[in-house]
Amino acid sequence: MPHTFSRQDLYDLVWSEPMRDLAKRYNISDRGLAKACMAANIPVPERGYWNKVQAGKKVIKRRFPPRGLGQSDSVTIGGNAWEHYRESDEEILNRPIPPIPTFEADIESVQLQVEAMVKKVQLPKDLSKPHRLIIRLLDQDEARLKKKQADPFPSPWDGPIFRTAFEERRLNILNALFTCFESCGIKPHVSGREARDLSVAVGAQHISFTLDSADANQQLERERSGYIFKARGEKDRMRLVLVSRYRSHKGAHSWEDKDKDRLEKHLQEIVVKIIVQGEEYHRGNCSYQRDWLIGKKEEILEERRKQKIEAARKQQADLAKLEKQRVDHLLGQALGLHQANQIRAYVAAVQEANGNAHNPMPSTELAEWKNWALTQADRIDPIISESYKTHPKEDGA
Repeated sequence: MPHTFSRQDLYDLVWSEPMRDLAKRYNISDRGLAKACMAANIPVPERGYWNKVQAGKKVIKRRFPPRGLGQSDSVTIGGNAWEHYRESDEEILNRPIPPIPTFEADIESVQLQVEAMVKKVQLPKDLSKPHRLIIRLLDQDEARLKKKQADPFPSPWDGPIFRTAFEERRLNILNALFTCFESCGIKPHVSGREARDLSVAVGAQHISFTLDSADANQQLERERSGYIFKARGEKDRMRLVLVSRYRSHKGAHSWEDKDKDRLEKHLQEIVVKIIVQGEEYHRGNCSYQRDWLIGKKEEILEERRKQKIEAARKQQADLAKLEKQRVDHLLGQALGLHQANQIRAYVAAVQEANGNAHNPMPSTELAEWKNWALTQADRIDPIISESYKTHPKEDGA
């Protein structure tokens, strides 16, 4: 089962007892706990720290650092990657609603902080010193080229991708961006055969962006549908777009080539905006999580209120139905008594009439009929049969 702590609480925990003991308590390996702390920018005691404490030696407790940009102020440990934990309604109702999120610095101050951190984005003239992610793309491209050259009947799918002027320029821009991001402690990511899936991790926030021809949208859709990659033209305008995670958001930031104003002139601005957007996403998530919890509590309570009303309605309906069944049972018993007495009166009338008849029923036959008729009267008579002691059967009984 996962456990969630504030960064401060987890920092206090890992400095209060050995990591191995703490990890065992929360069903996680000490290495896993250390990795969770590292990801949350929480320092942990160095190896041998607790031995020094026991020996009475002087130790240094590393200070608690502030939250990084885009980083969550909560950390979840325990459980495993395949465990999908879902809070019960009771757990949600018992969770306290956090205060309205506040932050020491406003976004304008964060912008200035990031601008000071990202002083300049170095744009190399070529790819002689590529970033590790660019090296991987170039190696894959080289392997495709060799395969094509060795194949007497090469497939168009095996051709190199990054040998055109447009793609070389594109990789050079990515190289500059990735190098700058990593110098700021931000991890870039690229995937896909044509390297069109681009993102960076700003703290706990993943910011996706595209870098392609300004007129490539239709071609991108075709490529995603399985069509072969089509090289962009050398004169195609380069455009970088930050992909908003909110579908309703129409104001996505973008930069593209214009007359005498190439995209390369805006790389520092792009890096700053992406990092700031990571912090904006974090702040938006804080508000969203609080609003979600408030709404979920209201939803659960409203559902319980409806269930309570429905239970009361059903109880009243069941009581009314039971009362009707009891009345129907009573009326049925009264009718049974009335019918039994009618049968007895009829038997007496038949016996009297048969005694005065010109052609009477034989006495043996009359006695047999009389016995049968009175038996039927006794059977339906609730007094004689003691069925007045019974209760109506409820549905489902």
